[in-house]
Amino acid sequence: MNSKLKTKDLVISALLIAIGIMIPMIFTGPPFRIVVGPYSATLMAHVPVILAMFISPWTAVFTAVGTTIGFFFTAPLVVAVRAASHILFALLGAYMIKKNINLILTALSTGIVHAVFEGIVVLLFFAGGLSTSDTYSASVMMWITVAGTFAHHVVDFIIAYIVAIALSKAKMMPSLPPVWGKK
Repeated sequence: MNSKLKTKDLVISALLIAIGIMIPMIFTGPPFRIVVGPYSATLMAHVPVILAMFISPWTAVFTAVGTTIGFFFTAPLVVAVRAASHILFALLGAYMIKKNINLILTALSTGIVHAVFEGIVVLLFFAGGLSTSDTYSASVMMWITVAGTFAHHVVDFIIAYIVAIALSKAKMMPSLPPVWGKK
């Protein structure tokens, strides 16, 4: 990471954290929240963290950490620990974007990291008895989480990209890497 931390990064992170905490609190039902057994996903919940990736590694890390802390106050423990995986994918994505790696590869790579780590968290929680389901086994819940998280990540990445295009054109964020190939 750039060793020079900017005040602007902190302010943007704070705003994105606030939005990231509010989204799951506001969008509580269909079609914005999808629930399969104990697994839940809220459309647009990852958009603030993904937007932060487009800005800088510091912004990405601060936003991911801040929204994770917010989940510890507003969500069940398994969901909050799943949110901690956002720190990993945000850091990876911010570096990929900084290196001007195309956005399709960035979306897929970060989506895989995101899905695998959330799946591991769910497997550990269910196998360890910290979460239970009358309907699904621990391995089934893990696979539902992996598939659901990957799909959710890709949808949120597309939404974040659309928002980022507008912000970039308004000179409110850095220019974006190419969608595919090289610039």
